[in-house]
Amino acid sequence: MSIFKFNRAAGRKLNDKAEVEAINHAGNPAPSAPHEGLIKRAFKQYGLSQLSVSHIAVRDRTVAIKATAETATERDAIILAAGNIAGIDTVHAEIAVPEGTPAPVFHQVAPGETLAHIAENTEADITAKDLHTANETEMAHSKEVYPGQTISIPEA
Repeated sequence: MSIFKFNRAAGRKLNDKAEVEAINHAGNPAPSAPHEGLIKRAFKQYGLSQLSVSHIAVRDRTVAIKATAETATERDAIILAAGNIAGIDTVHAEIAVPEGTPAPVFHQVAPGETLAHIAENTEADITAKDLHTANETEMAHSKEVYPGQTISIPEA
């Protein structure tokens, strides 16, 4: 099991239908964590329900997920979808991936950062477009990254 930390004040605020009501930026008060039913419905709306997510549980501000992913991109999308919900600060991920799949590399966006800035300042040989493509699920709710958001850094 891997443990990933997130900024609980930043992320998607879900309404009672699990729709994204707003984006909460870092520095704003952190809402309480949504219950697991909302997170399950949100996963469905994000197009992640077709992935093999066998278990989602929420306790306090922590989401525990058991799943199977075919690629690093699928695994990262599952982790980020859960962690980038306002009110969540930890994801315990037990996600089976094919042998040899690289470990995830995440970056928490600082105030003023853009995808271009992040691409220029990472060790990987990537572009802003590569970052956008690797984070399509996360970028669907906001045209640009926002402070406190966690994104995936793809392999070059």
